[in-house]
Amino acid sequence: MTKVLIAGAGPTGLTLAVELARRGVDHLLVEADQAPAIGSRGKGLQPRSLEVLDDLGVIDEILANGSIGLPLRLHQGNKLLVELATAAGQRPGVPYPDLVMLPEWRVEQILRDRLVALGGKVLYGAALNSFTQDDGGVTATLANGQTVRARYLVGSDGGHSAVRHLLGATMDGHTQEDQVFFVGDVKIHGLAADASYAWFGEDGSYLAIAPLPNADGAWQYQAGAHPGPDDEPTLELFHELFRDRSGRSDVTLTDATWLSRYRFNARMVSSYRFGRVFLAGDAAHVHSPAGGQGMNTGIQDAYNLGWKLAAALTGAPEEILDSYGAERIPIAAKVLADSSRGFESIFSLKGVRRFLRDHVLFPLVKQPAIMNRLLAMTSQLDLAYPDSPLTVPGGPRRGPKPGDRAPDARGTTPAGAPTRLFDVTRGTHWTLLGFGPQTTQPLSTIQSPHVRVLQVVASGRADFPQALISKEMSRLYRARPGTLLLIRPDGYIALRTEEPRIVDAYFDRILPPTRAATPSAT
Repeated sequence: MTKVLIAGAGPTGLTLAVELARRGVDHLLVEADQAPAIGSRGKGLQPRSLEVLDDLGVIDEILANGSIGLPLRLHQGNKLLVELATAAGQRPGVPYPDLVMLPEWRVEQILRDRLVALGGKVLYGAALNSFTQDDGGVTATLANGQTVRARYLVGSDGGHSAVRHLLGATMDGHTQEDQVFFVGDVKIHGLAADASYAWFGEDGSYLAIAPLPNADGAWQYQAGAHPGPDDEPTLELFHELFRDRSGRSDVTLTDATWLSRYRFNARMVSSYRFGRVFLAGDAAHVHSPAGGQGMNTGIQDAYNLGWKLAAALTGAPEEILDSYGAERIPIAAKVLADSSRGFESIFSLKGVRRFLRDHVLFPLVKQPAIMNRLLAMTSQLDLAYPDSPLTVPGGPRRGPKPGDRAPDARGTTPAGAPTRLFDVTRGTHWTLLGFGPQTTQPLSTIQSPHVRVLQVVASGRADFPQALISKEMSRLYRARPGTLLLIRPDGYIALRTEEPRIVDAYFDRILPPTRAATPSAT
């Protein structure tokens, strides 16, 4: 018997498997396909996802293989309208402020390598055929004839999820029936790979291409299928659409490795939990690619669920698992709404919206302040869980509040070595911060293997052996001396108080009952 069966080895399933593996949770990751996917599909990792990937131990590989700051050359017809910067630049509390371009198959490869290093693997050619559940777990039958007994099942098997269909769960929303798009990976010759490109035609046509980093010269190609929505994607058709919409007859397309067509959907399930079965990623929600949110939202679904499954399996209360849907469903609803608005703003083909796009939106994005605001809106750094059952309300008017993401901050150890808050929070534990020497006594009472403690002082010496000396952190958090701030394993603030009894009560309610010596901060 395994503890968790994961169906679907895309970015969502792999993130969940890595999270469970580093926590020592026995699991089985199965994939219906016979081999890893080869198409780019998603191609951008947002700043919040980069923080997740830092915590999972793969950020160096992500940054080494990806690209940052590639400009977008936006055309109306054959005329270059504007070259847009896509790098937001440094921001306080944000270690990875910019979108990283990286094809989804490469993200999967990096996560798969990390999983193997942790002792895990992917079982390919093992589609989920059926399952039943009872009070003790889930019994699943795989296409390879294997029967698996697990405490929990997670469906991360994409928009056509077998797990969702077997549950009988429906995805509510809408499909843009009149909008058909082509997408694929091809090599492009005769065009500089120092930018991404997009063309919007007077007839409502659309074409966009982006060079894929470290992908042997491949580009991702997207185009509206208008006016032939029944055409099948071929390299010849892609070439024809490129020539017609870009006006560039000197550019050639070759070596297609992946060609597809799709309609924009905005749909999601109403629940993420069905007894001992959970849904995550595209199995739970699908939406327009506007804003580059799909792969990122799935990664963060899995990151949210993974530590909660591990906690429940070691004795934490059931509300830990119930909080998954309570937190992630509002996020998915917001992403769907925002991406749908983005779709309407960009791909509306006629009437007032078309006029506003061409004569208001496109001129506005020339302004760096407007573009930076758009980048910030899609970064997913502002997503929060203020209404979660795991969030204790209350906090200051200014500074990070319970439910918010905990910002990073730079500082030094008591010995003078440079460090960051994220160096302390990285791992599988909770982190309790105490601001100022007034917190020495309550920090000293914490005796849980699940909690790491850290005293924060703006300058001078700390009274506690595990400390961060950081003016930046004191400024970012706006915490008065005596403030205690608890950060969850996924980097969100659970509570903020000056009363140690509130911290004790929270630990008694949420943490598994195991007690042992407090691990040291590093």
